[in-house]
Amino acid sequence: MTSYPLMSQVAPYPMELDVLVKGLKYRPGWSFELKHTDRGQGSEGLTLKILILCQDTYNPEESMRVWHYMPVPPAAYNRQSWQQWLFDQLLLVERHEAAEFFQIDNSRPYAPNHGPGNNPYIIFDLGTLQDKRTDYLGNKRDTDEPVT
Repeated sequence: MTSYPLMSQVAPYPMELDVLVKGLKYRPGWSFELKHTDRGQGSEGLTLKILILCQDTYNPEESMRVWHYMPVPPAAYNRQSWQQWLFDQLLLVERHEAAEFFQIDNSRPYAPNHGPGNNPYIIFDLGTLQDKRTDYLGNKRDTDEPVT
């Protein structure tokens, strides 16, 4: 295992966020907590833990519980900003789950990348090489060189 220097950040404990999380209600079967957590891969710190009850996308007849760990930014936000941040985290989870469930002809073109080092909240859209070489007018190039 390679050893890297550690990153360190300091901020006041987000009391406003703590109050918001304790009062948060969303979907049935979802729960929330704010906790100093080891998120794996050498990453730990204050984390919004979101536990969801959902259908297994690969076995839809089965329910499952899934943790989503959201690192809390080292910031001194006010209540309004923490509330918006909290809402944004729910949208990330919803987007992730939508990408899990979205299928066309038994293909999952937006299935999240869950592996080590991947951000599972990014939606990748893999186009063809020719898609990248075609401009907005439909003109096709044979190379990746920009048009001059």
